[in-house]
Amino acid sequence: MTMYYEDLEAAGPLNPDIAEQLCWKTNEYSSKIVLTVAGRRILAQTLPLCWNELKVRRGTAISITVDGGHQSPDEDKRALRDFSELFRTLTAG
Repeated sequence: MTMYYEDLEAAGPLNPDIAEQLCWKTNEYSSKIVLTVAGRRILAQTLPLCWNELKVRRGTAISITVDGGHQSPDEDKRALRDFSELFRTLTAG
């Protein structure tokens, strides 16, 4: 099984609306999307429940891992690219 991984810095703070939009994005894929923030690992689908606990602000380091997709051979790669781009765009304001 192949796992895809990306490190990024938040362009701005995470808020409930952004967390909800990111959660909905995960529904487009069968892949498991996991974020690691300050040593905490969470499924992206749970962001609306715990976004405030993560204390994401501008410059916060975030690691994203994606694996387990089964809809197409490149699904995990696409899920990582799309989720990361959306995260950057939404936190940039």
